[in-house]
Amino acid sequence: MELALIDKACDALGMDRAGLISEAALFEATRLGVRYSVEPLPRLTRSWPFLPDRGDEPTGARISTTISRSLNELVKRAAEHVHASEPLFLVGSTLAYIGRLQNSFEGLAEDSPEEAASLRRKLAAIKLPRQYQYRPGV
Repeated sequence: MELALIDKACDALGMDRAGLISEAALFEATRLGVRYSVEPLPRLTRSWPFLPDRGDEPTGARISTTISRSLNELVKRAAEHVHASEPLFLVGSTLAYIGRLQNSFEGLAEDSPEEAASLRRKLAAIKLPRQYQYRPGV
């Protein structure tokens, strides 16, 4: 299910999976305050809301993606900060990013207002689980 949602967003945006996942991971790491410094981050005051809930079911599909060395370091730090594995951080941050795009993306760089509206409709058609639907302040 997670892979299908990510692929729908890639199709809507005309991006490859690695690009979307990298963009989302960098956004979430930055939002969390994770950076290349050695100073420790303050402890989270609440659980990270984007940890994928898979229950007891094993993952049906496994994917491989490539991220840069520099981003990999941020992903490691961010995953540790939110008490998640790196793959779960990548999936959770990507689905949360898609939710933010559904809510806030305007398509200002598109060639025409019609193209922007089409892109927004494609994004809006992706049915994300509730935890990834954009909620201001999260």
